[in-house]
Amino acid sequence: MRLLSQIFQPIITIPKGAKIKNTEITCKSQKLLLECGLVRPTSAGFFTLLPLARRAITKLENIIQRCLDDIGAQRITLPCLTTAKLWATSGRLDDVGPELIKVVDRHGKNFLLAPTHEEAIADLLADVGPLSYKQLPIILYQIGNKYRDEHRPKHGLLRAREFNMMDAYSAHCTHACAARAYSALTDAYRRVFRALDAPVCRVEAPTGEMGGSLSHEWQLPAPAGEDAIAVCPSCSHTTLAAEINACVKCGKETERVNSIEVGHTFILGTRYSEPLQANFVGPDSSGPVYMGCYGIGITRLLAAILEVMSSEKSMRWPKEIAPYTAVVIGPKEGSKEWSQHDFNKVMDVARQIDRNGFRDDVVVDDRHTLTIGKRLMMADRTGYPYIIVCGRSALETPPRYELYRSTPGEAQPPQLLTIDELINVMRENKLNIDLEYKENVNMVK
Repeated sequence: MRLLSQIFQPIITIPKGAKIKNTEITCKSQKLLLECGLVRPTSAGFFTLLPLARRAITKLENIIQRCLDDIGAQRITLPCLTTAKLWATSGRLDDVGPELIKVVDRHGKNFLLAPTHEEAIADLLADVGPLSYKQLPIILYQIGNKYRDEHRPKHGLLRAREFNMMDAYSAHCTHACAARAYSALTDAYRRVFRALDAPVCRVEAPTGEMGGSLSHEWQLPAPAGEDAIAVCPSCSHTTLAAEINACVKCGKETERVNSIEVGHTFILGTRYSEPLQANFVGPDSSGPVYMGCYGIGITRLLAAILEVMSSEKSMRWPKEIAPYTAVVIGPKEGSKEWSQHDFNKVMDVARQIDRNGFRDDVVVDDRHTLTIGKRLMMADRTGYPYIIVCGRSALETPPRYELYRSTPGEAQPPQLLTIDELINVMRENKLNIDLEYKENVNMVK
């Protein structure tokens, strides 16, 4: 449980009627994250994630980790710096070229800040190999910062030079086993996006410079998106937008929708294992391992979800990744309610919520000099899923509290609830979300 006055949240207040001419603010999520005090830009494409944004990112990372652990994936940490020699060996050093941030150490050795780690994983497998077929399949993943020298960073966290990402890699004896792992990772992705209530579409895509035999992009429809998908209103089949606007399944005309790529999956085959000599040995065969790779842009996904769910004035979060699930607001100092209210009663409400399934997920707005209305407005702008007001009705017997919900779309009228009713409402909604991704997918060899 936290006091709001102690949270570092440098809000930018825009005077009413002021005309802002900031050409660097190009989308809704960028504007809200900056003005509500969740991020601060340091230079083009680089951002400091402040406490509320960091909490949301951590919650998102935890959801992804749980879904990957469920299919037997194991978390590791690879160095951010990769030797340029590895990328030269795979042939990608010149292909990717301008997007790589390169570093030379004091001994003249060339490194790069890795945007992905296919070469590093293949080198790791080669270093401990040759692997026995009994050690396969294996899925390794990491969550951390990646780097790409974007020619023109824009849209805040949607296209940054430094970004948080989950990248996973699988190794197998056969292409068929790689395909089964691909299916398992696909299910894990679906559980992640379902837990966030995000309408992400999976569309087949070219493998591009990554190589391999199969590739899918995971696209979230959004007006600010720089990609585009074609959606068939008749059969719902979705593809990457092309010049031909007829559905490949039913032949009906498709609708072009802007979208944001939030994830990508590939079956790589031996594209990286062969040149880097990541081999396996089996009873009947041996050779380069078959690989797959899978990524989710975590900071991009967070910004994309805000882009879709928020209004122009207020952030809206999936309950599972809101920085805090609930904020408790007490009366203004000097008001009639204040004279009859003990602040400890407000704290007690927060403690009861904290103890009943929302540990360290409740904040108390202790800025007593502000009116309830002002704090309510600010809480709605930050997008706390549950805003609990201890007002006049909290002095009745039994005490009743006003519950406001920050949900996408039209505002809902507040409910007057006892503390038990309030906790039950919050726990029921939380349980429904948890159940959506508590399924288990077993890897099949």
